[in-house]
Amino acid sequence: MEDTGDNFARAIASDKLLVIYGVWKELRGGRIGPRRSELTPSHLRRATPWAFTVDLIGDDFRFGFAGDRLMQFLETRCATPNLSGLREIAFFAAAEKLFRRCVETRKPLVSGPKPTFYRGKEHLERQVLLLPLSDDGLDVTGLLGAFDTWQLGTNRHTVSPLLAD
Repeated sequence: MEDTGDNFARAIASDKLLVIYGVWKELRGGRIGPRRSELTPSHLRRATPWAFTVDLIGDDFRFGFAGDRLMQFLETRCATPNLSGLREIAFFAAAEKLFRRCVETRKPLVSGPKPTFYRGKEHLERQVLLLPLSDDGLDVTGLLGAFDTWQLGTNRHTVSPLLAD
């Protein structure tokens, strides 16, 4: 992993997540985040399997694109396109807290590496990267995310999510 002089980037354990963070930084310019329409498959091509998007719809989140690796981890499509319909599942309740923190702070967020508690995947640890998207340059209107996993015990675990400076 290259040293970018960025403390936030140094907290990213996954090379795939680091690629997505680099693309996001390049596209955002001086804004809080790029527009979702600026994210093209050619930008994310090396890391598309680990990427996903989420739209902020009122007070809820709607799942957009999800890469192959995330879908393999989940093993099935979500029963509902909105996060509010999945809150009773601890994994998605925790995801919602991270999504909300990224939206409220308007800053990139990285969570993990830490053990996952998704049913059937307890033998894995995961790291999640959340990056604000903004259609108007002022408000967060969605998130670009990335997700990677390893066998439990591969990485030193973190306790709290880290926000970019």
